[in-house]
Amino acid sequence: MEETAEESPHCMSLDSVSKQRYTDLTNKYVGRDPYLMKMSEFTPELTALPRIESVDITNYLVLQTSFYTKQQMKKSGLEAYNFFVSGWVHNLGTKRLRDDYRLVFAMVNHSQRSSETPLKTWIISKEDGEVIAAHCNCMAGLSESCSHVGAVLFSIEAG
Repeated sequence: MEETAEESPHCMSLDSVSKQRYTDLTNKYVGRDPYLMKMSEFTPELTALPRIESVDITNYLVLQTSFYTKQQMKKSGLEAYNFFVSGWVHNLGTKRLRDDYRLVFAMVNHSQRSSETPLKTWIISKEDGEVIAAHCNCMAGLSESCSHVGAVLFSIEAG
């Protein structure tokens, strides 16, 4: 019998299709559910961040995920950028993975409910900045390209 990897409460709450995609991504690149990791496993050193640039952000949010059109990117990108410049992204940390991949984890404040527990967002990218996958535990996070993900991408770009 095959051993089942430990799953976070967030992973267990996903529908079967989303859960399969989530576990496939995390098992392939990270080896386990990032939401079960401790912040002590990540370095806060900015020099460890992947080299994500604006072209990588656009490529991921518009071309790779196909969840944003160019017009939606203008609106949602502005919202994500506002989250970033407002200082809503914090606890940014990086973990080196195998084959020059990086896992970046961050907390992002809610846009409408600032007193609530911040949202947890993770991004898998290559060291050179190519974004492979992202996830957020917000209501829109299933699309893997919510404004919170965008805000973290802008934070990484700013380094």
